[in-house]
Amino acid sequence: MTRRLGGLSLLAGTLLLGGCAGAIRLENDVRSYADWSAGPAGEATRPVPGDRYRFERRPSQLQAPAAQQEAIEAIARDALARVGLRAAPEPLPAGAALPRWTVELGARSVRLPYAPWDEPARPSFGVSVGIGHVFPHGSVGFGMPLFPHLTTPYYQREVSLVLRDARSARVVYETQASHDGPWADNPTLWAALLDAALQGFPQAPAGPRRVVIEVPR
Repeated sequence: MTRRLGGLSLLAGTLLLGGCAGAIRLENDVRSYADWSAGPAGEATRPVPGDRYRFERRPSQLQAPAAQQEAIEAIARDALARVGLRAAPEPLPAGAALPRWTVELGARSVRLPYAPWDEPARPSFGVSVGIGHVFPHGSVGFGMPLFPHLTTPYYQREVSLVLRDARSARVVYETQASHDGPWADNPTLWAALLDAALQGFPQAPAGPRRVVIEVPR
């Protein structure tokens, strides 16, 4: 019971502090890797502001509901624009040059019934208060929990982006970001996750790092 009360106190404190700040603090775990060395034909260079790209979809993404992929691509389009890349129109106008880059985008969200360190909801804990009828050989009562143990859904989100040189199909940049918390999916949280994944592009620090982004509630 002490552990549960501590968990509830911690959650209440977090909500109170977050409410005072008026923002959600997202601690994003990011991994980025770049390889801008020239390929066999010497064609690979770093992107420059204004370069165009197009999205590529894996076969599994083609089988999934189109609206889901289109929604995350729309959010990614804005995030990529913030680092200087522009989406090519689809379909391309006749005679237009093919985009220099392609982007493969992945997104995953898992909804858990409660946080990993919490415990499943139970009918009650502590003291029960009830009413009943007394019979000659005993009694029967009907009780209700005085302190019900409640749990809050917990969400784990992850995005990944792979940038290829369209002329050689060679991967030149890849990045992945993830965060978790009691906040349900919404475009603002996905945008923050993508901004974290693209922080430092095109030459972000290699390997794992923590990127903190605050978003309004």
